[in-house]
Amino acid sequence: MKWRATRPDQPLERWMQSVPTWLVATLAVIALLALKILAAVPEIQDQIAPQIQTHHWETISTLLSDVESIAAVIAVILYIKGAPERRAQRNYEAWRVVDMAAAAHMSVSYARYQALEDLHQDGLSLQGLEASHANLPEIELPKADLKHCNLSMANLSQANLSGANLQGADLREANLQHANLRGANLQGSNLQGANLRNAELWEVQWWGADLSDAELWWAEVHIEDLEGACLCRTIMPDGQQLDRDCTNH
Repeated sequence: MKWRATRPDQPLERWMQSVPTWLVATLAVIALLALKILAAVPEIQDQIAPQIQTHHWETISTLLSDVESIAAVIAVILYIKGAPERRAQRNYEAWRVVDMAAAAHMSVSYARYQALEDLHQDGLSLQGLEASHANLPEIELPKADLKHCNLSMANLSQANLSGANLQGADLREANLQHANLRGANLQGSNLQGANLRNAELWEVQWWGADLSDAELWWAEVHIEDLEGACLCRTIMPDGQQLDRDCTNH
C-alpha cells in the first residue's frame, strides 16, 4: 500500500463548506455583540479575563462602539453572497422532485407541480420535460421553454401556457380544456386526440402540428388560422369534422 499524504485540515475544510452562510453570519454577530458587552461591564471583565488591563478594554470598547452597524452590514453581505448558491441548490432540489415523479410514473404530485412553477419563475428551461399522465391543472407556465417535452395524456386543463414554446412537444390525448395557449409555438407538436375544448388558441403557430382526432369544440380559433396543421377527423369549434389532410396523413 502506498502512503499518501493528507492535509490535517481537510475535515475542518469540509465542515466549513457544509456550514450555511447564514449560520456563519449569525455566529459572527453574536461574537461581536458578546465582546462589546464584555468591554462595557467591568464586573464581567474581572471574572472572565482579569489579566487584561482596563485601558485595553477601553480600546476594545472604542473599536466596537458601532458594532451593531458593522454586524448588520456583514450579515447582509454574507446573505447576498450566498444567494446564487441557495438558488442553485433550490433548483437542483426542484429538478430532483420532477425526475423522481417521472421515474415513479406518478400522475398526482403537488411537489412536482410546485417545482415546475418554481423552475419556470427562476427562468430555467423545461425543455425535454418528462411528465406523461401528469396532473397539472391550472399550472402557470407562461412563455415557458417546453420544447420536445412529453406531456402526453397530461391534465393541463385551465393551464396558462400563453406564449410557451411547445415546438415538437408530445401532447397526444392531453387534456387542454380551457387552457390559455395564446401566442404559443406548437410547430411540429403531436396533438393527436388532444382535448382542446374552450381553449384560447389565438396567434398560435401551428405549422407541422398534428391535430388528428383532436377536439376543438368552442375553442377560440378560426379555421384559416390552422393553415399548416394536419387536420384529420378533427372536430372544429362549431362541431364540424374536418378531414382535410387524412390522405396525406
